[in-house]
Amino acid sequence: MWLSAMVNKHHGEFGLAKWLAFILELVSSIVLLALMLLTCFDVIGRYVFNNSINGTTELTELALCIIVFCQLPIVTLTSAHVVVDILDRILPVIFMRISSLAINLTIAAGFFFLSERVWFQAARSLRRGVMTEFLHIPVAYFIQFIAIMMFVTAVILVLKAFYTAFSKAEISK
Repeated sequence: MWLSAMVNKHHGEFGLAKWLAFILELVSSIVLLALMLLTCFDVIGRYVFNNSINGTTELTELALCIIVFCQLPIVTLTSAHVVVDILDRILPVIFMRISSLAINLTIAAGFFFLSERVWFQAARSLRRGVMTEFLHIPVAYFIQFIAIMMFVTAVILVLKAFYTAFSKAEISK
């Protein structure tokens, strides 16, 4: 019960998407904590024991991949992108709705295209057995994760485009 109350407190306005946002935030938070601990132990090992942790660079790259692409759908869902709204106060609402629809659909199309291309690269990496240099971690699964998160972001953009265009509320931010 406390978990549902906590999720509703932070993401109550998103319906079922709040659970997706919660899970992605939880995953990226855990990975960020692991990255912080890895960095601390690597520095301690390097300066105290004169021996660093092998593969720290690879693990850091993979962790950053997970963190960034977990946050991409959340940033899109919460409209936390950087926005320049110089003309928003003087343009009519109908123009804002139409431009929001066009922009979101154009970006969604780009994300759909990129997710397909990234998925193709993941399949190729899986066929070729591409692995990281030192730890021999298969890279294809991380590339597939990137493709899935880009696809989810594209779906969110399409839903937001139509919600913004056809909602009765005023355009906000």
